[in-house]
Amino acid sequence: MSEAAMTPAEQVRRLYEEAEARTAGAMEQLVGSEDFAELLAMLTGNVMAVTSLAGTWMDQLLANLHMAGRADVARLGRQLARTEDKLERLLQVVEELQDRLPPAAPTPAPAPAPAKSVPGPVTRRPGSGDGTGPAAQSRARGSRTTRKRPS
Repeated sequence: MSEAAMTPAEQVRRLYEEAEARTAGAMEQLVGSEDFAELLAMLTGNVMAVTSLAGTWMDQLLANLHMAGRADVARLGRQLARTEDKLERLLQVVEELQDRLPPAAPTPAPAPAPAKSVPGPVTRRPGSGDGTGPAAQSRARGSRTTRKRPS
């Protein structure tokens, strides 16, 4: 078909396919080159460096805010594991010692203690430390009572 007989939609489609074919060929040539591999390796190294810097920065930020960072949590995890191991070993030793003890004979129950006399209820004067006396009322008003010194 000649170009004059083509509709505008067909012309756009043909131009798009040509551009796509040229772009695909150029990309294959680029990806297959040694320079692209070097660029990809350099980019990967840079991404890893930025990631490492971001992690270090975040740890420093958390340390400045007095919050636990990744390293702190890992250290606490190791300490917790050591403590659990020690506790488990202690439990094993206690069980071994219990197995070595002879069975205990039942002990007789102690005799009940004689009943003691209980004094009667304590009576207080009104306002003596129960929060209702003149001193408590004075404190509630915010004033202090002062004594005059003898001259």
